[in-house]
Amino acid sequence: MPFPIDLIFPAVDRYRRERDRYVKLADRVSEICRNDICDQNAIRAQVTFRVKSLKSFEGKLRRFSMHADRNYQSVDEIFSSISDLAGVRIATYQYEDCAKVVDHLRQAFNGPDGDIQIDEKDRHIQDRTNYYRAIHAQVCLPEDELIGTYDNIADISCEVQICTMIAHVWNEIEHDIGYKPELGGPSDDEKKLIEMLGHTVRQGDQQISMLLAANARRLSQSSSSTEPDPQTRPFRDVHDFVSRMQDYQDRAMPNFAKNSGQLFDLLEDLSLNTPSVLGEALQPFDAAALRNESDLFSTFLGTKGLSNVAPDNSSSDLFLLRLFWDRLDAILDLHKGRVGRGRGRPTRLYRLARQYREWKEAQA
Repeated sequence: MPFPIDLIFPAVDRYRRERDRYVKLADRVSEICRNDICDQNAIRAQVTFRVKSLKSFEGKLRRFSMHADRNYQSVDEIFSSISDLAGVRIATYQYEDCAKVVDHLRQAFNGPDGDIQIDEKDRHIQDRTNYYRAIHAQVCLPEDELIGTYDNIADISCEVQICTMIAHVWNEIEHDIGYKPELGGPSDDEKKLIEMLGHTVRQGDQQISMLLAANARRLSQSSSSTEPDPQTRPFRDVHDFVSRMQDYQDRAMPNFAKNSGQLFDLLEDLSLNTPSVLGEALQPFDAAALRNESDLFSTFLGTKGLSNVAPDNSSSDLFLLRLFWDRLDAILDLHKGRVGRGRGRPTRLYRLARQYREWKEAQA
């Protein structure tokens, strides 16, 4: 039987008192998704967050009160059941990047009961007229984040939705038109047009990926004698950097984009901002030797409980390790004034540089 409606007022009253906690959580989760996941790994995406309003929360409870399967017996049951009070959306440019985002979510966050549970929704598989496609994950901040202003949000979670930008358009339109039972269902014409839009969206996802691949190919090579030599043209941004290092990716680092964000900023600081200048700075570049060193360094990090920042042999981390060989002091000097009290936490790159120095000193 449905839950008693006299639970609605105390639930809304509790949410009024606690809503700021959900705002804090959603804001921090979105910041991690934007900076540490998308920017750091050269994933093109827009990250937004929202927290359910009091009015929306009350309306949801009133709808639930008419469903027999929502037989809540207490306010605590209501809060443990509703997972989207805080929400973050990651809208990627490319469908292929959705899976990459999921991999990074698993590393960056915890789940409410341990590991993050991933729910991949593609309703087109069961219903050929339904083009809803998104990935949902329920995340909590990891323990090392639950300090200072975040020390009171360990017991709540945030829903993260991952989909492409163009899929998000279909999802929202279909929800607004098709998911309003109190207004009657959509007409046959509306259903047909929603289905037609779904076809366009799936084709659009493919075309966007093809377009970005074609753009990367063009930027990596001169198409005429009047254009600047790609080898001497400065990198425009991290995406341009990743695209124009394709030769290294093919030979040694198939997951090159991973961890490329902070590396790109470092290359700008070191004035290694063209392929030719960077190529000279990386010589000699022995991928096998660097992978072996990476394994040894990772073992050292593991003994210190720092496996979470260990280098990834398939990523641009091999570039970073090579730069450590003869530019470690310069890299550490660049970061000295950027960390410490009042300046934020040390970046992964700076932490690796400090640990690398300690590791080498221990071997001397």
